[in-house]
Amino acid sequence: MIYISIEGKTPPPELLKKAMEATRKLEVAKTEKERNEIIDANSHIWRSFKDWLLNLSHGKCWFSEAKDIYSHPEVEHFRPKKKAKNSDGTEREGYWWLAFEWTNFRICGNVGNRSKGTFFPLREGSFAATSLNRAIEDEIYYLLDPANPDDPGLLAFDEEGKAIPTPGLDKWQNERVEVTVRRLKLYYEPLAEARRDVWRNCRRKLEECEQLMKRLNEGGGAAVKERLSAKMKELRRMIQPDAPLSSTAISCLLFSNIGWAKRIVAGR
Repeated sequence: MIYISIEGKTPPPELLKKAMEATRKLEVAKTEKERNEIIDANSHIWRSFKDWLLNLSHGKCWFSEAKDIYSHPEVEHFRPKKKAKNSDGTEREGYWWLAFEWTNFRICGNVGNRSKGTFFPLREGSFAATSLNRAIEDEIYYLLDPANPDDPGLLAFDEEGKAIPTPGLDKWQNERVEVTVRRLKLYYEPLAEARRDVWRNCRRKLEECEQLMKRLNEGGGAAVKERLSAKMKELRRMIQPDAPLSSTAISCLLFSNIGWAKRIVAGR
């Protein structure tokens, strides 16, 4: 998971116009049944945002960073549109007023989207937004949000391809990571296998750089320096936002405890 900035971004006007028209219909609907019918009849509207949203993440799922191994990408509602399921399985009012609100849209692979469903639990004691009080900014929610700059850094990966909490988190942050990994199936084996490949590739480049640095310190010439520069460039490329599973490569560099590797991450 990497941070996907939506602040200051604006979808095409023609998409926004259709979304606003559908929202106006929801606002004047008399019953929940009528609202649900409007939502179902206009599902093409949020799907029409898919290409624009994918462009923000270089074609990757916002949660898994995968393009195809997590199944095909879909437009997912971060806050569920009809019903919202709590941790204990009970349901509360969904965020129907956000059904066509693009800032509530995320790109998620089919594997995670189906698993998440309407699950959107809040921390015990948290305020829960309703159609009468829509202050969603006051909610304390479990699921990590790739559009929240504070959330993606809570998730890390190990050499086995497992999604894990970043070391040093507090109890609540650890719980959020664990719930997110479980509910979005970020443990999905094809995904874990791909992460292992990225980790091994990154680790191999790290070791090659270490060997070249040693040779350079022992008097290696311009050819060694050039090879080292090329390998460092390859490592930097692995942690760029458009690189496959770049957050796995970032974890590999950070967990290496090699000073220069950590500096590469800090300077990305």
